[in-house]
Amino acid sequence: AALARLVTEAAAEAVRGEGGRFSLGLSGGSLVELLARELPPALSAAPAADPARWLVAFCDERLVPPEHPESTYGAYRVS
Repeated sequence: AALARLVTEAAAEAVRGEGGRFSLGLSGGSLVELLARELPPALSAAPAADPARWLVAFCDERLVPPEHPESTYGAYRVS
């Protein structure tokens, strides 16, 4: 929960003002389940974080298709 709050606070600060963007690089592993569970309530509590103004990148050293079991993007998509 603390990580999700930290992310939403940083996002709210980054998107303040016209044209503001927040960039977030996501790794896989246990972070997928944690953020899938904790980020939605944190975003509900912080509407200024505006996820429509986020740029999300998946940090993955493996070159596998999204449907592959080791795909970081695929893991977030199904969570």
